[in-house]
Amino acid sequence: MNDFINTFHVDWKLLIAQLVNFGIVLFVVWRFALKPLLKNMTQRTKEIEKSLEDAKKIERELSDTERIKAERLLEAKKDAQVIIEQASAQAEKIRTEKVQQTKAEVQEIVDKTKVQIAAEKEKMIADARKELGSLVIAATEKVIAKKLDSSADRELIDHTVHSVK
Repeated sequence: MNDFINTFHVDWKLLIAQLVNFGIVLFVVWRFALKPLLKNMTQRTKEIEKSLEDAKKIERELSDTERIKAERLLEAKKDAQVIIEQASAQAEKIRTEKVQQTKAEVQEIVDKTKVQIAAEKEKMIADARKELGSLVIAATEKVIAKKLDSSADRELIDHTVHSVK
């Protein structure tokens, strides 16, 4: 080892001084440069990891929100379809009721008209009988040339009307 020291001209005092200097420089670099730098790098790493986790969380929430939106949209479409069907059924019911009401009103008008026509027919027949009776009396007076009394007129009119029927 002596040969090694002599060959490379190593001075023990100088080597120890350089080791002490290296230790001091290493301590200063560690204390004032590496430690804060490692602290900043660790903090930055944590912030990046937190940002990534937040991004994943936001992405999950976004996909959940999209899913909920799609479900609510589908539910709203189903509700709208139910409302449309109910409105259609109600409109059909109202239309059917109106048609039935109109038919009933038309039937009522037809029935009233039939009754009115029958009453007018009876009145016309009665008027025709009276007139026919008057004509028969006038014709009979002319044929007989004399007028019968009132009760005999009446009997003749009734007999003539019955025979015409």
